[in-house]
Amino acid sequence: GSLMARWSPVVVVTALLWVLVLCSGGVVGSDWLIERSGVKATVTQSPDDGNQLTLSNGLVSRRFVLRPCFGVVDMAHNRSLEQGGDVTYQSILRAVKPDTLVQLDGRQYAMGGLRQQGDYLAFLSRTDLQLACMDNAFTYAGHNVSAPTAPFPWTPGSRGSPTELHWPPKGVHLAVRFRAPTATTTVRGVEVVVHYELYDDIPLLAKWVEVQCTAECGSAGVTVTGVSVEQLAVNAPYGPYITHGSFAPGTDYNGAPQENSVQPAPLLSAKTDQAHGAYCAWLDDFPNSREPYGLKDQGAVEPYLHCTYQSGPGVHLQSTPAAAATFVSFRVFLLLCDSHDLTRQSLSRHRATQLLAPHTTENPIFFHATDVSTAGFQKAIDQMADVGFEMLIYSFGSGFDLENTNKQYLNLIRSQVEYARKRGIEVGGYDLICLQRGHGGYGGNVGDQWDTVDQSGQLKEDACFASGWYDELYGLVTRFVNYTGLSMLETDGPYGGGDCASTAHAHHANRNDSVYQQTRKQGEFYHTMRTLGMYVNQPDNYFFQGGSRTGMGYDEQQYSLPRWRDLSISRAGMYDDLYVHLPTQGWMFVPIVDYHTGGANASFEPLSQNLRDYEWALAQYLGAGVAACYRGNILYDAPQTRAVVAKWVAFYKAHRQTLIMPVVHLRRPTLQSWDGWLHVNPFAYGHLNATTTTTYPRETEVGVAMLFNPTDTLLSRAVVSLPLYYTGLTHAAAVSVDGQPYTKLALDCNFRITLNLSDIIDQNGCGARCSAAAPLADILTSDCLLL
Repeated sequence: GSLMARWSPVVVVTALLWVLVLCSGGVVGSDWLIERSGVKATVTQSPDDGNQLTLSNGLVSRRFVLRPCFGVVDMAHNRSLEQGGDVTYQSILRAVKPDTLVQLDGRQYAMGGLRQQGDYLAFLSRTDLQLACMDNAFTYAGHNVSAPTAPFPWTPGSRGSPTELHWPPKGVHLAVRFRAPTATTTVRGVEVVVHYELYDDIPLLAKWVEVQCTAECGSAGVTVTGVSVEQLAVNAPYGPYITHGSFAPGTDYNGAPQENSVQPAPLLSAKTDQAHGAYCAWLDDFPNSREPYGLKDQGAVEPYLHCTYQSGPGVHLQSTPAAAATFVSFRVFLLLCDSHDLTRQSLSRHRATQLLAPHTTENPIFFHATDVSTAGFQKAIDQMADVGFEMLIYSFGSGFDLENTNKQYLNLIRSQVEYARKRGIEVGGYDLICLQRGHGGYGGNVGDQWDTVDQSGQLKEDACFASGWYDELYGLVTRFVNYTGLSMLETDGPYGGGDCASTAHAHHANRNDSVYQQTRKQGEFYHTMRTLGMYVNQPDNYFFQGGSRTGMGYDEQQYSLPRWRDLSISRAGMYDDLYVHLPTQGWMFVPIVDYHTGGANASFEPLSQNLRDYEWALAQYLGAGVAACYRGNILYDAPQTRAVVAKWVAFYKAHRQTLIMPVVHLRRPTLQSWDGWLHVNPFAYGHLNATTTTTYPRETEVGVAMLFNPTDTLLSRAVVSLPLYYTGLTHAAAVSVDGQPYTKLALDCNFRITLNLSDIIDQNGCGARCSAAAPLADILTSDCLLL
């Protein structure tokens, strides 16, 4: 069909919080995803004998005993708070075993060493629980309670992020100290601290391990050859159904495709904070039930969570009389889910990301400039300021050189950054920092002395990020940034997880510790960038180290496809990735100028001649809250092009604090009918102190829905049911479609409203002429109180 017909009935819905008639029968219990519980995370010690420590926040608890030795005896989840009803806890533990193991010089030690006696591991029998201590375990030496601390500075509200977020996150930190067993002289002077954090208003815990080699270690020191940061023996469904005879839920038989025979995701969601070198895995405890205690439970389901290193860490600790040497592990994040529902699990993980990496909610609207001559740069800045863009990035291929130390070049960049600053625009730049920067790498060799080395001694194509290259790059970047005023970095090719067998590099000893040390140095690099106030794009998952965005839902070659195919495939990929990432964690791509091999059919220039495709790109990316790399020389080439860009930027900024929130997926793009998503903002972030409109208070905006019709048919008989539960609404909503006056709608008892698109088309007077010229979204809300 024609492009005009393709655009015809595009409709978007949003809503605004408004007091309306209560829905009969629609009452919800307390749900942490849409309502603050008000219960704070605490550490309590049993008042009678002081033998128990309990971490709890009303949603999850983890209980330890100090005697006969330290260990975890329970972990409980309060599912009823999410589902309504009385406050009751459900224990998820299946067996008692040490939750932390540290391997020193190849020998494994349990922290505390608490284990259960008996021959029944399938279920934890509280009435017949007998506890014992493992031999040669590190022993409890004390604990401290404090508040969480931030690994790097960040200010809520920066670059469009919600001011209501907290950094560091609110919660409680428990540090438990262990000393080496007295009978083992080889680890004398080694102390271990196991850190636990629990946060307010979310069933989320963090854990990490610190190994200290005090002066008593002596000159020989000790090597950390392995660390199991977390070990938990749990019941299904918190762990997977690793069965021995029975069928796991979700499986099928008689030739069913493997994809149709998938068990539900475990309710205990675990991940590490590292992009590389560490992992969490679900293992089967069944083989372990025979050794070392002669246990066996035929037919049982016995999953246990194991979070450890893929290689190493291999770090040698050697103290001096003046200072102790310290090893710090990766962090494990444990999130307890109360449902197998994909939407609920996705929203739960998004809330955890907002809490643990709130800097990822920054959301500048940026432009990738390819013409950065003085005239080209100023033209781009002037256009950006004119239509409301906020950040210019010296794009790859533009000639920008972050590693250039020439004073004349530095002065040029400094003058350009100052020009942009006066127009209210931040400036950032691109650099390839590690991958493909070694011997034969396409990014240019940083020097053979800093390249990665394989086990045979051959140089590889990547730079080693734990070599002197780290120090060189660190100096180049910090001097460039401090001199020019650059405030953003797009670090392509950060450390990617490879090892290095060199024994001559500055920051690692050999292959054994190379992955740990390179991962650590990459994290330190991003911490420094955050300390300097930099915004960081990084095509990897260094989110918990300070990175903000990575590529979302695309293969670079799809931007060489004809524009309409590119837009359709990109919207579908973005839709899928929004289950995994916050909108603000990813970027997409709009090739204003040719990218790769697509030519004129793929690039969006001339913009005025391809205006409908350009507007669709603006609508689907800004409407998703996802930054796109608009890469080219200009943002508009004619008054009508400027008007379209300005319209969508204004729309984005008007609803920014809701558009950057997670989405409820409505219908995946298939090009057969409408598709879309619903942004949900149940706590009305960004609107609590906003001004009010003449009709409805802006501070009550809790949702924005984007609906797209990519077909060549008017969907005049389509009925759309919008699920509003995760907006926090319970009884009523005020709904505006494409900027039209608000309509009061009652929610049904499934917390949904129904929109008839034919009524919308008639109301808007679109008919066959309806196009995307009207804004694709407005607002959703209601300030009904929960009963």
